Amino acid sequence: MKWLTSAIAVVLLASAPLRAQTPPPAQAGKPGGLDEFSELMAKYAALRGDLEKTIAPLTGRDDPAGVVAFEDSLAEKVRGARAKARHGDLFTPAASEAFRKILREMDALSWRIIMDVNPGQFPQRVNDSYPRDKPLSTMPPDLLARLPRLPEGVQYRFVGSTLILHDIKTNLVIDRLPEAIPISAPPRRR
Repeated sequence: MKWLTSAIAVVLLASAPLRAQTPPPAQAGKPGGLDEFSELMAKYAALRGDLEKTIAPLTGRDDPAGVVAFEDSLAEKVRGARAKARHGDLFTPAASEAFRKILREMDALSWRIIMDVNPGQFPQRVNDSYPRDKPLSTMPPDLLARLPRLPEGVQYRFVGSTLILHDIKTNLVIDRLPEAIPISAPPRRR
């Protein structure tokens, strides 16, 4: 009977992180800068959505070349509409401070998960395509749950110590937060 209790405890502990994979619904009054970030992300998503309507939609039966052509076409439209986009347009100074505060509280296990598939530092600029030959880092569910929810098709990713916003519908880097996490050692909880 003791082994059964232990087995149940192990199953419950092992499944706990899985329940945290879906971030909580957006809440009003987020820490300084995060409300602004969420508003700016919603504007970006609306812009991309409007531009997406101007392109023939994917049918679900498209060959890979058709999917890439759709992605490239949408990316060009987004680049054109955001021709003056710069680092810090979405990660404003207040949002950057709030993100860094959250990321500094990350535990060592989350840091190791991120670094496990981290592609390392490479040049990435706003409106550049994410290199197809580079892996995408993993976002630990517990950390994802603490960050603002992103619109569909946009993901948080790490490139070395930089947190980027990656639009998977266009394969574009839409903003970046340099030195978001330490690269050489896990953070220490304070």
